[in-house]
Amino acid sequence: MNNPFKDVSSERYSSRYTRRYLSMLVNDGQAETDKYFEQYYTSKNYQQRLEAIKYLISATDKYSFPESIFTDALQDFCSQVKVYVLQNYDFQKANDPALEFFLADVAKNDEKIQVRALALDKLSQLNTAAHHDLFFSTSLLKSSKESASGLRGLFQVDKDKAYQMAKFRAVTSTGNLDLAIAEIFLAQGNVEDVHFFKTRLKGRIKFNKIVLIRIYLKMLGKLEIETLIKSHVIYICGDISQTGNTELVQRLIMELYHFVSEQRSFLAQHDDLRRFVNKTIDLLLEKDYPKIQKTDTFGPVQKI
Repeated sequence: MNNPFKDVSSERYSSRYTRRYLSMLVNDGQAETDKYFEQYYTSKNYQQRLEAIKYLISATDKYSFPESIFTDALQDFCSQVKVYVLQNYDFQKANDPALEFFLADVAKNDEKIQVRALALDKLSQLNTAAHHDLFFSTSLLKSSKESASGLRGLFQVDKDKAYQMAKFRAVTSTGNLDLAIAEIFLAQGNVEDVHFFKTRLKGRIKFNKIVLIRIYLKMLGKLEIETLIKSHVIYICGDISQTGNTELVQRLIMELYHFVSEQRSFLAQHDDLRRFVNKTIDLLLEKDYPKIQKTDTFGPVQKI
């Protein structure tokens, strides 16, 4: 005769075992978290501190530990520790207000441009007007990377002022600042700002051109002026073709293809423009580009 309580008993044991096993995992994870938390404060070796920070960032929202460790990490003597925190920690989820204070301090006073720029990027994500003056003043700095971060931050809190600043900096901008200005012109600009893209494209080298072209084409798509799009697409293709770099041409073809996809509804109403862009892609695919001959380390192959 079957025992009706056998399956119930077995199921209850299984459930209890699962709960104990899960509890053990949680406890082990908490113990591991505590170990790395202590390791950060006791180790004089920056690699061990970096290892601890990496683990603790991955353990955020899973196990409990004081958020203040990230405040201390922002003041670490090793810039690698600071950079890792700035690149990987989600400051938007932080509850400790001191973190924002120290983030702003790093953005103002750290000795390394890369660290200051990363801190500015994180501050801009917090979208708080309290840092308006910091973003404004930083956007005027000489460093392209730092001023770009400042300008992007300013755009988050004051779009009109950021556009005004972008127009001002566009006269002499280079590098990363070019891209920040291009992004703001895309968001706030008009047909008068298209000339900026044209002049900056010529000055950029290799794959830095493609990053700008991506924004350039989006700007043209936003304006929806057929003659303007045609003339600038011709200019872009000419600039890239002159490089003789086949891989750059391939990237350009991809960007033009994305342009066609994104502007599908507009191009459907402008059949001549649609045919023009598609024909341009075909011509780029068919054109022969000079191949760079690589020197064979072992010399030419000898025929036997």
